[in-house]
Amino acid sequence: MYVDLEFPPGVFANGTARQARGRWRDSNLVRSPNGSDLQPVGGWSQRGTAAVSGLARAIVTWKDNANERWVAIGTHEKLYVQTVTGALVDITPAGFTAGRPDASGEGGFGEGPYGVGAFGTGRPDTEDIQPASVWTLDVWGEWLLGAMAEDGKLYLWKLDAATPTPAQVVSGAPTGVSGCSVSQERFIFVYRGRNIAWCDQEAETVWTASATNQAGDQDIDTEGTFRFGRKLRGGVQLHFTEVDVWSSTYLGPPFVHGFQLAGADCGAVSTGAPVAIDSRCVWMGRKSFFLYDGTVNPLPCEVADKVFADFDETQGSKVCAYHNTKHGEVWWFYPSAGSLEDDRYVLWNYRLNHWWVGALARTCGEGNGIFQNPIMVDPSGAIWEHEVGFSYPSGGETLTPFVRSGPVEWPSQGGMAQGDQRVVVKGFVADEKSLGDATVTFYAREFPNTAETAFGPFAVSADPTDVVFSARQLEMEVAFTGMDDARAGIFRLDALPVSRR
Repeated sequence: MYVDLEFPPGVFANGTARQARGRWRDSNLVRSPNGSDLQPVGGWSQRGTAAVSGLARAIVTWKDNANERWVAIGTHEKLYVQTVTGALVDITPAGFTAGRPDASGEGGFGEGPYGVGAFGTGRPDTEDIQPASVWTLDVWGEWLLGAMAEDGKLYLWKLDAATPTPAQVVSGAPTGVSGCSVSQERFIFVYRGRNIAWCDQEAETVWTASATNQAGDQDIDTEGTFRFGRKLRGGVQLHFTEVDVWSSTYLGPPFVHGFQLAGADCGAVSTGAPVAIDSRCVWMGRKSFFLYDGTVNPLPCEVADKVFADFDETQGSKVCAYHNTKHGEVWWFYPSAGSLEDDRYVLWNYRLNHWWVGALARTCGEGNGIFQNPIMVDPSGAIWEHEVGFSYPSGGETLTPFVRSGPVEWPSQGGMAQGDQRVVVKGFVADEKSLGDATVTFYAREFPNTAETAFGPFAVSADPTDVVFSARQLEMEVAFTGMDDARAGIFRLDALPVSRR
């Protein structure tokens, strides 16, 4: 008899492998944007031939008043702009203090005298982790704003398309700042510990409050330190610390801005972790995800166990995110355990509320909007345009889009016990848009923790594909090999129930 192998979209990777019965439990470079068929994620091609110097941690795109498009990229040691044609220009400010490429300092393995403490046990949290250096970049009209904590100054690049000059320190702006943001009303905010300061409206050099301007500052009663902000539709500005999130709205003189706590115990893991989606904002925390839609709430995640069990918290300040508006996705790139750089990703499809995971090394990214396709930077400094064709350049590593299911089990003939009935699989029928775009591998095992046996990979043919094996439970992996708009739907197994023995 034929049995449909039909799985809902997205990966479920919480708990044990058997708890992912009837679901996909692992993936790479795969999505399901319409909630039915599987598709490989679009590939990428290099944008320009030059690479940035240093590790890129921030990127922003915008259009100037002449309708020309720009990309700005901040590394731990430089600041760049890239033209629409791919030309890369160094606009690093004179006297800029370079930062750290990696986070440092940890009360873990190797800390303290040799032989102190029991092997395998956690160490006291007695040392501050110094985060990797990350620019905060924003656009003020057609001009670029930027700041980095280790340098402490606010910079402005007044667009100069003909002969770009370095960014300049904003005269009169506070020093010792860790980041900046721009509100919908065009106020510039800077962050200094628990203090948030802002310039007069439309006046970047006026920061001292008086009766004739709207400049000012406010100390916020938070346990954390502010580093960056995000603006949302409706005039709401979010300000983030590592432990909580505050919102502000424009009140006008004399108070100018009103601040209130939006959510506690929900801090962002990094400067690059939050993504604004219209009037909402979503971000990655140290152990979970959060969503602001007027209030802050935890965002249920069906792959949280997989992500946070393989997450290097020491390098968590490098987490970066981008918004893929075309597919309704937010992607987070994060460092896996023991990795110095972001080498894994998790994406949330917010239109259909499902999750996918995978492996890809990117240190910052900006979604499609100003540019037709997302733009990202890898650890070598190369700049890539994504969602272009189906080629996956990776420096020698083979990247193949795939998806693997959780266990498929059959009920006993009485219809009671799952996984009690063995079956003999005699073949399968593929469901593809174009036959030959995928291979299929089956993994059979007797019980959840026994060794598995692989059968395949099998090339898909027009007729039912013959296979012969028996199993009490099996998992299916579909790998895309043909990349011309490949699609996969509901595969069918030709399976015959046999004895339990």
